[in-house]
Amino acid sequence: MNPILDKVRARVAVDFATADPAHDIGHLDRVAALAGEIAARTGADPRIAQVAAYVHDYHRVEEARQNRRPIRPEDARAAVLEVLQGCAVPQDWHASILRAVELTGRYRFADEELDDGCAIAAAVHDADNLDAMGAIGIGRAFAYGGLLGEPLWDPATALKEVYREGETSSVLAHLYEKLVRLEQDMLTEPARRMAADRALLLHRFAAGFRSEWDRGQAPGSRVLWDSRTCYLSVQEPRGDADDPLVRVSFRGQVSLAFDEQGQPAAVHLPDTPDPLATDVRIVLSQGRPHRHIEGIGDIELQLCENHPVALHLHLWSR
Repeated sequence: MNPILDKVRARVAVDFATADPAHDIGHLDRVAALAGEIAARTGADPRIAQVAAYVHDYHRVEEARQNRRPIRPEDARAAVLEVLQGCAVPQDWHASILRAVELTGRYRFADEELDDGCAIAAAVHDADNLDAMGAIGIGRAFAYGGLLGEPLWDPATALKEVYREGETSSVLAHLYEKLVRLEQDMLTEPARRMAADRALLLHRFAAGFRSEWDRGQAPGSRVLWDSRTCYLSVQEPRGDADDPLVRVSFRGQVSLAFDEQGQPAAVHLPDTPDPLATDVRIVLSQGRPHRHIEGIGDIELQLCENHPVALHLHLWSR
C-alpha cells in the first residue's frame, strides 16, 4: 500500500468494525484489490480506484446509524468527503472517487443508465459487482439474507422484473433478480472475463439448490421446468445408484423444444466439451414439438459410464 491508502483503510476499518458480514472490511479489501487490478489493466490510476473502493459502501454505515434501508450510495456523500479530507486524499482525486461511489449503486436491470466515461468509476463498479458473484457472492447473499430474516427460497412468489434495492422474497430470489444479471452489467473487458467463471458458478449453485429443493417438494418427478428462471432439471433413471458419476459443467448453446402444453419435450446441446460427444440430445416426452427456444445456457451434466443421467441448466440468453 501507499501512505494515503494506508490512512484510508485504517479509518474505514474503524467505521466498518461492526458492519454486517456481507459489507465488512473484508468485502472492501477484496473490492479494492479487484478495482486496482482492473484500473491498472485499463490504464487508470489504481491508487484512486482503491481509495474509491474503500469508501464506496458508506451508505451501509448510514443505514446502520439511521436504522433504515435502503440508502443510496450518493446519499452518503458527506461521510465519504469527511474520510477523504481527514485522510488528506488529494483534492484532484475527489471527483473521480465520488463518481465511482455513485456508480456502484446503479444497474441496467434496475432501468438505470450506466455511464462508463470515467475509468476509475467503471473499475470500482465492476469490482464491487464481481464480489457479489461466485463463491464469495453466494456466501455474502446468504449472510445478508439471514440478517434481514429472508427465507432461503419461496417458489410461489413472483420474481421482480425490475430490480430494486431492499428486501426480497428469498435469498435465492435475490440471486436470480440481481446476482446472475451482474455479468451483463460489467463495463470493462477485464471484468467481463472474470465475471464469466463467477456467473457459471452462480448458475451451478442455483441449479444444485433447485435440484435438491424440488426433489424434496416433488419426489419422483423426472422433468422440472421453471419458466420464470428458465431453469430445467432432468433426472434419468439409474440402474445402480452406487455407480460413480462424472460432472461436466460448461456454458454453451441450448435448444429446447416444448409440447403444446408448454412442457419441455426435448433438449439439444450442440457443442459439448470432452468427455461428451460433439452434441447431446435428450428426449423428454413423445409429444410433438410445438415451439423451440434457443440460446446460451449454463449447464451441468452428470454422466454415468459416459451416459447423461442428470441435467441441470439455466437458459440466460436468447
